[in-house]
Amino acid sequence: MIVEDESSIRNRLAAMIPWEEHGIDIVALCENGMEALRMIERTKPDIVILDIRMPEMDGLSLARAIRRLDRRMKMIILSGYGDFEYARDAMESGVLKYLIKPASNDEILHAVLEGKTLLRKEMEEQHSHEALKLKWLEHLPRLQDMFFNNWITGAYSDWEIERRSKELMIRLEGKRLFSLVIMETDPLLEGEERFSDLDSALLQFSLRSIAGETITENQGGLFQDLNGSTVVLFQSAENETEGDFQLRVHFSATKVLSTFKECLKVTASAGISRVIAEKRNIPEIYHQAKAAILKRVIYGHDIAIPFNEEQQPGETVQAASITGNNLEIGIEVGDPVKSAAAIDELLENSIEKATSVDEVQVHVLYLFHTLLRIIHNKNWSIREVVGEDFHYFQHSLSLQSKEQIRICMHRIVRRMTSYALKRNQSGGHKMIQEILNLIEQEIGQELNLYGIADRFFVNKSYLSRLFKHEVGESFSQYVLKRKMIRAKRLLLEGAQVQNAAQQVGYTNVGFFSKVFHKYWGILPSEMKPS
Repeated sequence: MIVEDESSIRNRLAAMIPWEEHGIDIVALCENGMEALRMIERTKPDIVILDIRMPEMDGLSLARAIRRLDRRMKMIILSGYGDFEYARDAMESGVLKYLIKPASNDEILHAVLEGKTLLRKEMEEQHSHEALKLKWLEHLPRLQDMFFNNWITGAYSDWEIERRSKELMIRLEGKRLFSLVIMETDPLLEGEERFSDLDSALLQFSLRSIAGETITENQGGLFQDLNGSTVVLFQSAENETEGDFQLRVHFSATKVLSTFKECLKVTASAGISRVIAEKRNIPEIYHQAKAAILKRVIYGHDIAIPFNEEQQPGETVQAASITGNNLEIGIEVGDPVKSAAAIDELLENSIEKATSVDEVQVHVLYLFHTLLRIIHNKNWSIREVVGEDFHYFQHSLSLQSKEQIRICMHRIVRRMTSYALKRNQSGGHKMIQEILNLIEQEIGQELNLYGIADRFFVNKSYLSRLFKHEVGESFSQYVLKRKMIRAKRLLLEGAQVQNAAQQVGYTNVGFFSKVFHKYWGILPSEMKPS
């Protein structure tokens, strides 16, 4: 890039020096510093020739700005001023050469070629074998994670596993046994103050770090799967029996969980696969470990669970009958003791008696269905009632232990009971007050019960009864009264009949006059301004 405010010099530099013969391209010609900065962003030059004295931004200011943008860019000052201070300031700004006008074409070309040589040397150093190796090692953990995640999904054949593992510096011995462990942090207990659900990624990272520090001997690989779980692939030592290998895997997993609990005062659990001898079966034992860790919903938290076939093909899970009548009554009357006892009874007859993961999950779905039915029957807003627990209505199977299910159910039932109690005490007045305010604001529009019910997400029959109970008259009677009172006031203030009709929502003046006469016993035209 050439930056020179005198067009004759700028054009001479571009046209009279044989740049192309030396592998140099002119990417831009600029007449001032501001234009140069804009073009630098677009053209990304390697070398900039610039004048000192230019309008808008002088050459030294431009040099300092370029230095901040890209320290590798080489700058050559071409100026008619030989003052030492200019030269010193230029060198401090990272300028490679300071040439005094009128510098010859050869001098300028020589300076540019010197910059080119220096750039090539810096690039060669940057992309040297050692530098590339350092970058490779920097990205290696991520590449290894990608390899393992592809492997557990069955994406590789045997020869690909061998080749890619060697490329990524993963030691997989020949004839060895393998077992896989999945580790996950347990759900935080109610009352936990040091961590929240927002810290789940931090806790999972801590678990992986502790696993990496604890498990070192004959480790096949440690990685994070696409669910964020910590996964450890163990391989047996030479001449290690299957029994000894299995025990070592169990003890290692337990050691990680114990260390995690000791350091962070929260718990984690692990699922442990069976032992296999073929690398191609790694996807199978990954699914075994996933199935094993799901069983913490049965056995609780802070546990390493080995995989064991629990259900034979064709075996089905039956959910206990969950009616929730006592629960609905307890919530409706706002009795926290009665509703708590009712949810305990439902939990005892379903979740507590479950003996398999599938059975627990079916019962959880039924329980949430019961709570949803109660909320729907009351015409309540589910988000307003349950607050942050709305997440579990969308992801009920994320509850990972009987204790977590019990705590969650009790918390939701307490919220529902408290909500019902507040509504019983207020008689639904808050919503009715909002509707009354809405009528006043929109008195000039057509208002009907169907539209209002839709806007407040309740059914028409319920709103009709509630409105009459709270206000003492039907919705249509109240709206008519408010319109006629507003119209009478407008007419008394001097409004024309047509204008008054429009302001209370009547487009047909004749019909408005009939309604007004029927309500007040006098025609609107007979109203005299006060």
